[in-house]
Amino acid sequence: MNPLIKGEKNVLRWTEAPVGEKIVDIVASLNEQTNKLYGTETATANYSGIKPTLASFDDIGTSLDEVDAAIAFKEGHEGEYLRAMVNGFRYFARSLQGDQVPYDELIANIQELPSALITDNQLEHAKELVEKGLADLGYKGTLMEKSAAWRADTIIAPEQVTTVAEKFREKSKQGTLNRVIGLPEEDGIDWIKSIRGVFWSGYSKYTGNFRGNLTFNIDRPWTEPILAQIMCHEGYPGHQAFYCRWDYLFQQGKLPLEASYYLINSPTNALFEGGPETALSFLGWDDVSEETPGVTDVQKQQYLLARNYLDYQRMFTTNACFLFNLGNMTKEEAVDYMVNRGGITEIEANNAFRFFSDPVQKTYYPCYFYGRWMVGNSYKVTPKEKRDEYFSILYDTPHTTSTFIKAISSLNGKPFNAFHTLNQ
Repeated sequence: MNPLIKGEKNVLRWTEAPVGEKIVDIVASLNEQTNKLYGTETATANYSGIKPTLASFDDIGTSLDEVDAAIAFKEGHEGEYLRAMVNGFRYFARSLQGDQVPYDELIANIQELPSALITDNQLEHAKELVEKGLADLGYKGTLMEKSAAWRADTIIAPEQVTTVAEKFREKSKQGTLNRVIGLPEEDGIDWIKSIRGVFWSGYSKYTGNFRGNLTFNIDRPWTEPILAQIMCHEGYPGHQAFYCRWDYLFQQGKLPLEASYYLINSPTNALFEGGPETALSFLGWDDVSEETPGVTDVQKQQYLLARNYLDYQRMFTTNACFLFNLGNMTKEEAVDYMVNRGGITEIEANNAFRFFSDPVQKTYYPCYFYGRWMVGNSYKVTPKEKRDEYFSILYDTPHTTSTFIKAISSLNGKPFNAFHTLNQ
């Protein structure tokens, strides 16, 4: 019988006790240190309920050494996952303490991601997709003129954002249950509220017991097609679905103690953000060949355009992130690049800068773009008849960037080039 944690349930373990407890303690203690230093929560879920006991970075380092020794020779997926996570914890701790580690080295070790600039060819291809989507809906003029007209036609008044978001809540949940994964009956989003003065667009807060809350930043402009994308990202089958599913799996003894949390700045980030970035596609809401009751072909055109538009903007904000953090651009130059090269509004460009220059979030930001690329590509190359197995890999199996790429390669019987071409 496995030891019991947080209630009367059996706990799945990948390591001998108390190694799993030490891993979760490290995560919870990193969260506590980040809160003390920067007022930022980084462990956004902790299903085991294990409390932090490591009072300093020296204590965290000692505990990391003990875990390292325990997992050094562990074989297979479990060993690969655990060693990558512990390495990520070390680099995150170094970043929090102000160690002068080059930005690209931090991203490679914390998230297992590259820091290469998105090329002009990639930007041009993404631009063409946006141009086509706008033209298909009848818009004319330059890209900036067409985009401005499209946004004006689909704009939502700030006070109406949460009302419009509400209409997506049940429809997207039903689509998730029918097409993606199962969720416990207790699952639900208790409220959707608006906020001002923050740098993010939407935020999903998991409150435990399968429940969550959503908040949307109404300082930025919202349109109905873009809100549909972000609502699926934050709710179903995005963050709320992930959080709730993982909690349920842990309580069922199907998610190991060693992976019973979510930590911002770890090798799991690209999967955790890439899934929600692709979430609306999982519902078939952007594919006219899919049967989707209640979503028209015209809406699908709008939602696909919104996805391509968001991808295009994210390329410029991600390039600005790399250029600024690698020391090749000032703040003013980065904002100017996003506004005048990327056609991003001043509000959104400044919010993006606040995000990727933040001492904690700067090493998180790249996972949105690369995660979208990785998960979007993996969904695209996986045949429909393998989708159940695909969603099991994505939602039910602890993965780092590297192990996910390996799992998709195995699923489809050929190498998966996650970052080779854009998911279009």
